[in-house]
Amino acid sequence: MRAQPNYSSPNTSSTRLLYRNGAIMVIMCGLLWSTAGIGVRYIDSATGWHIVFFRSVGLVITILMVMAWRSKGDLITPLKRTNKLSILAGLFMGASFFGNIFALLHTSVANVTFLLSSAPFIAALLGWIILGERVKKRTWAAIALTSVGVSVMVGNALSGDGIIGMGFALMMAVCYAAFTVIMRRGKSGDMLPAALIAGIFSMLVASYAIDDFAISWADLAICLALGFFQMGLAMVLFIAGSKHVPAAELTLLTMLEVILSPIWVWFLFNEHPGYWTLIGGSIIMLGVLIQAIGASRSQPKPQIA
Repeated sequence: MRAQPNYSSPNTSSTRLLYRNGAIMVIMCGLLWSTAGIGVRYIDSATGWHIVFFRSVGLVITILMVMAWRSKGDLITPLKRTNKLSILAGLFMGASFFGNIFALLHTSVANVTFLLSSAPFIAALLGWIILGERVKKRTWAAIALTSVGVSVMVGNALSGDGIIGMGFALMMAVCYAAFTVIMRRGKSGDMLPAALIAGIFSMLVASYAIDDFAISWADLAICLALGFFQMGLAMVLFIAGSKHVPAAELTLLTMLEVILSPIWVWFLFNEHPGYWTLIGGSIIMLGVLIQAIGASRSQPKPQIA
């Protein structure tokens, strides 16, 4: 008698659940990243370098707390387990932080946003070459939609000015994509130290650009809060989700940050983002939804019992 297909294999069901939960965590990471503009708007007098430095302090404290909680107070053991991949990932992520700052100093926000949208393509290419991760057709369609959405959002403001800044923006996209691929490569180990290294790297570099570290207590509180929520918890979620979500999809799902950032500022500070931004953001949201819904509905292939 011919065996009936088994659609409820424990292994495939477990893999699908892990993948879906990972995607949710990465989406939540993009949500937290999108709150950066809120914090910056509340900053009174601290400079960009102050924000980078003290936000990194908050990030480092958060990661150390999470590591201590996971190891029941023992920080030495997880720090000793820091491997070369964690160090490399941390350096790439730290470099992306500064690529963002220098890009914004030398070119327009529109140019930076547009070039950042290349990260999913770069991650897809690196993931295929280095990890052998094939990109699904649904994911390519979602990436294409988000790229169109970004083009609509910033198309009118794009310019050829600030070649140096655009170089830094492209560097940021490459570093972020490389970070995601390295996280996938090291998914079997503990990659949380990578976030710690990124924070320390950012602190060290920013410290060279700051003459006076004195800022107001209010600005300090905001910077530390950004480090805790907007960077720290976001990185914990991203690292956890990266264990189960391919590199191209990681960068794609965090593109939610691009549309939500101006939306929060619009709601809280009445800064209208413009109709093209809303239209482009809706297209980006559609692309992210296609990927997210596809992740939740993906069915395992039938196996013969």
